[in-house]
Amino acid sequence: MPNYHSTLSRREFMKGLGLTGAGLGAASAVTPMFHDLEELVSGTPDNMSYPWWVKQRPAGNPTMEVDWDMLTPSFSMKTGVDGFSYPGPYPGYLVHQDAQANPSKMDPNKPGYRMEDYALLMGALQRGLHDYSVDEVLGADPTGPQVNNEDPNPEAWPDWGWPDEPKFKKVPRWSGTPEEASKMIRAAAHYFGAYKVGFLEVDDKIKKLTFADATKWEDCDTPYYTGGLITPGPALGFPTPVKVLPNKMKYVIVLQVTQPFDTMRILGDPKTNTSMHAMNVSSFVMGYNQRLTLLIRMQTFLKVLGYLRSESVWVYNTGGGALAGMNEIGRHGIGISPELGSAYRVNLGIFTDLPVAPTPPIDAGITKFCETCGVCADLCPNEAINKDKEPTWELSPSKLGRPEYGIPAGTPNTWSRPGVKNWHVDYVRCRGCSYCQGYCVFSQKNFASMHNLIKATVSNTSLLNRFFADSDRFFGYSNVDSDFDGWWNRDLGSATSDLNYARLLGR
Repeated sequence: MPNYHSTLSRREFMKGLGLTGAGLGAASAVTPMFHDLEELVSGTPDNMSYPWWVKQRPAGNPTMEVDWDMLTPSFSMKTGVDGFSYPGPYPGYLVHQDAQANPSKMDPNKPGYRMEDYALLMGALQRGLHDYSVDEVLGADPTGPQVNNEDPNPEAWPDWGWPDEPKFKKVPRWSGTPEEASKMIRAAAHYFGAYKVGFLEVDDKIKKLTFADATKWEDCDTPYYTGGLITPGPALGFPTPVKVLPNKMKYVIVLQVTQPFDTMRILGDPKTNTSMHAMNVSSFVMGYNQRLTLLIRMQTFLKVLGYLRSESVWVYNTGGGALAGMNEIGRHGIGISPELGSAYRVNLGIFTDLPVAPTPPIDAGITKFCETCGVCADLCPNEAINKDKEPTWELSPSKLGRPEYGIPAGTPNTWSRPGVKNWHVDYVRCRGCSYCQGYCVFSQKNFASMHNLIKATVSNTSLLNRFFADSDRFFGYSNVDSDFDGWWNRDLGSATSDLNYARLLGR
């Protein structure tokens, strides 16, 4: 039973950290004055701003160290995405996911695998302009060239017509300062369903985050497809068209996409093979469908304004988010946001020629905290997350391999990108579950009123990091939720999940 309360008063806790009277102790020089904890917590701004305790860093310099000379743009579509590809047969994590979430596993007496759970998953897979079939997701891979259903350009989508009607062409395209454009984009993106918005200016470093063989750059007027197809690695499973972007598309709009919080955390025992059940997987696909819907909305918005726009062409959305100030990068190799932790789905990047004001990387003490935490590594059911204290440049081979899928221990690391000083995840072992996302210390949604206070402390000093990580375990925050029936019987009138479902529909 999680122990979420203690007899230590909030004021006593503040006093113990030197947070009363003179301000935030060692952090007082860089933080505002607060008279009590309530005033401190209420100082958290709206979701399109940074909390006051988040510091900004120079452009191109995230908290996870990057050697830009070592980081080459040669990362290929043929090797899959985000590391989910490696030598051997169809990736083990997808075999596991398909086997565990496949409707053939339906069992009326097994929570997470009941008919209503699969109905939830299949419903989550649908969106307004495209329906996914059960076979397409959980069965055989689709055959033939991929139909690009993400780009409203005529080359890829049926042209809807109305944005190109004469009444739009008679009006000059929208104009304003980069700051005005950024403010407008933030307002629209929030309305369309983005949680947070950042911006980047495209340079050679940013281009290194794109699919090098599926994305080309040249002096042209509009984006176009060459007609060529790249056959990716087994993690993607379908050919991808080669896209050419104009060099004048010098900016990236970065949109943070959420996913349902509650079902992502309903997992069951990490030592069993029950984590990838239908209810849990439904949270992922809700997030990815929100990504596609948000992409189409923003592309159309930019089109009507008179500007170019592309689909998301970068391979490393976690790194793009870190450069745009959306997140830091954690031990588990994915992003950690100051507000959401790892409990979001993806950072969507839309390249455009609309000038915007770039947002810098952030430092909230998160990557530093990962050095002494390790909650994600302790929970990982397949020992895929590195437990070393310090990150490293070295791309270590797979320690255990996956012999059951023909991948022996010691298989060389071909899934991580060189040039990032990280705790490189052993993706041979990863099975794609959400323990590390849902139970990251920063994913707790401020369940207790002093969580913002703790985050502010972590941002300014690492002296208490071990204490805070141990407290997360002691108070039961890393105890895995297995209350399947509780979700179906939840009070729909309460606001227990502030990452509410309305956010998935826009504002």
